[in-house]
Amino acid sequence: MSEEYVYTYGDILVSPYKFRKIKKLKITREVNEHGKLYISGIISDKHLDKYVEVADGEETIKVSIKDEDDNITDLFEGIVTNISISASNDIRTLEVEALSKTFLMDIEKKSRSFQNENYSYDDVFNIINSGYSSIQMVDNITYGAKIDKLIVQYKETDWEFIKRLASHFNGGVIPECQLADIKYSLGGSGDSKVYDINEFNYSIKKGLQEYNIKSANEAYDLIDVNLISYEITTHKIMSLYNNVSFKGRKLFVYKCEIEMIGGVISNKYTLRDEKGMKVRKLYNNKLVGTSLQGRILDTEKDKVKISLEIDGSPTELDGSRWFEFATIFSSPDGTGWYCMPEIGDVIRLYMPDNEEKNSYVISSMHYPSSDPNKRVDPAVKSIGTKYGKEIVMKPGEVDIIANGNLLMRMTDEGGIEVNSDKKIILNAGDDIEINGGARVSIQGDAGISLNQAGANMTIEDDVTMSGGKVHIQN
Repeated sequence: MSEEYVYTYGDILVSPYKFRKIKKLKITREVNEHGKLYISGIISDKHLDKYVEVADGEETIKVSIKDEDDNITDLFEGIVTNISISASNDIRTLEVEALSKTFLMDIEKKSRSFQNENYSYDDVFNIINSGYSSIQMVDNITYGAKIDKLIVQYKETDWEFIKRLASHFNGGVIPECQLADIKYSLGGSGDSKVYDINEFNYSIKKGLQEYNIKSANEAYDLIDVNLISYEITTHKIMSLYNNVSFKGRKLFVYKCEIEMIGGVISNKYTLRDEKGMKVRKLYNNKLVGTSLQGRILDTEKDKVKISLEIDGSPTELDGSRWFEFATIFSSPDGTGWYCMPEIGDVIRLYMPDNEEKNSYVISSMHYPSSDPNKRVDPAVKSIGTKYGKEIVMKPGEVDIIANGNLLMRMTDEGGIEVNSDKKIILNAGDDIEINGGARVSIQGDAGISLNQAGANMTIEDDVTMSGGKVHIQN
């Protein structure tokens, strides 16, 4: 392909549509956006409406150009998004709009989590890509970096999610639209070729608003000169992120527009330097205030490992991470409420802002109890463990229960009741006083023994008293 060759409408090849004459053609490509195509032209009568009638959701279009040596260069191959035919004065005009095949990744909203701290970003991208039969990816920004934190895809398409992950490195996603398969690159395709541009007609502008926002919010160094953009028009055909030498500066293609003007193919490019190519970090604001339901896999001190329902099947314990578990009251000196959930309990992972790394686990969720008598009366409050220990607070009483046979009951009308199938021990370093406004009743089926120093009284069928002195008074 000659870089100086001037392409005209006669050099345009379109498949599968047959145009008698192409009236308009425009291809737009920019960072983080699908490649776009618009083409319109006159078609013959024999095609009538069939192009529209047979089109489906997988309809594709391919646009190429050929030079004087019949060398063919593909400009665009993608998915048809809109197609129409209009007829006026026996002239039928076909209009087609299309997007690069990365559009197929931007249809279905998905939710899933990536907890494994040993995952690299490349591992996450490969999991995303595994959902598509024909896909290629070039990664020039992550260099094996670990995710090192929770990452959640929440009500996002794969395309939206990929752009957000790439923005962690301030890199953009480049849709490739010259191939039959889905292909995208992170931070450029790695093409080292340098295009020398010596155009005299150009425009220059500086994005001061963009500079102010990026310099205030991003973690990389930036000066206003980095946001200078050059717009040039040339016959050379280039792609996004191609290296360009212009006015003694090393620049990159930030945006490109291929358009047919006056029957001639015109290529307009926006050029920026390397820092000007960087993108702002993206966030998913749908995460703010979200609670994701899951189950407890493990507990340790005040942290838990969890499996989330959005992941379908339980997360492997080795692939899960530790989360803080929120409590109703806690202080630095250790006082407060300490009550950790049990393995298998239903919980919620709460996200207070748009960064998943700040999420924590909050209160457990009720799910059907194996005991039909529990959690049926809102007036009854209870705290219980899986070991049979329970405190039940009813409107007229409080029960402290241990394994069913040990019970202390305090009622509004009946006082205090203590029941046990084991020994009951009362021990005090000072006095123990038992006072009864009416009677004090002590009963022992096997006997009763009262002891004080060397004196004792035993009631066991008979009454036996012994001591240094025994006084009996009427």
